[in-house]
Amino acid sequence: MTDVNCSQGLLAADRGVSEVVGFVLVFALITSTIAVTFTVGLGGLEDAQLAERDNNVERAFDVLHDNLNDISRDGVPSRATEVRLAGGSIELSDPVRLRATVDGTESSVLSLPSRPIEYSGAGDTKVVYENGAVFRSDGSNAVMVNEPDLLVGETTVFSIVDVRAASGTSRLAGGDRTVLLVSERHNREMIVADGENVTLTHEASPRADAWEQYYEDLSAEYPDRIAVGCDEDAASVECDEDTVSVTITVDERVIIHTTEIRTTLGD
Repeated sequence: MTDVNCSQGLLAADRGVSEVVGFVLVFALITSTIAVTFTVGLGGLEDAQLAERDNNVERAFDVLHDNLNDISRDGVPSRATEVRLAGGSIELSDPVRLRATVDGTESSVLSLPSRPIEYSGAGDTKVVYENGAVFRSDGSNAVMVNEPDLLVGETTVFSIVDVRAASGTSRLAGGDRTVLLVSERHNREMIVADGENVTLTHEASPRADAWEQYYEDLSAEYPDRIAVGCDEDAASVECDEDTVSVTITVDERVIIHTTEIRTTLGD
């Protein structure tokens, strides 16, 4: 009887130890899972939030692109666009110049220093409106996500959007807030020429490669009408890596709209 009772006691003690060990193991597993989730999962969640923030800004620039087209193409007096910065910044950055030369003569040259509207987000991500187009870049690689207002046909039509900072306004805004970009038409001109060629040259643009890719795609669509390449005689500029030029053979006539837009960054 004594031996049996001792054996039963040992078995009961063993079960007690097993429950404690099991609890410790389960608790350790839960805490380690939580730790891994916080260290790895939180970082991934923050990256996803930053990427979504930049995607939201890109959608806002899509609206900005349409609004400025309304001003330049349709003559609307003003438009306002909201951009939620969410920790990023937006600015009217250093000017880039666009030259339009009709038939290679200095008598029909437009040369406008327009300020790109540039958003800087997570890491090296930027979303930029420049001369009627919207670009998104990560580092040095830029992709055009909204094309400029260029029509190639019997009548070739091109809109030049000259963005400038309104008088007395700041050119930079940042923080966790929503910025209201108010753009107003200040001046509008037009060049009309019958049966002449037109050369468009983008100078000092950090997005020259993306512009060149756009024109090369257009040249593939109109191989007999469009030639991509920097022509120093026609453009009257020094050809370098920040410069891209395209010559369009006009069928009947060319119309170039130029619109000066004054933009304010406000709340």
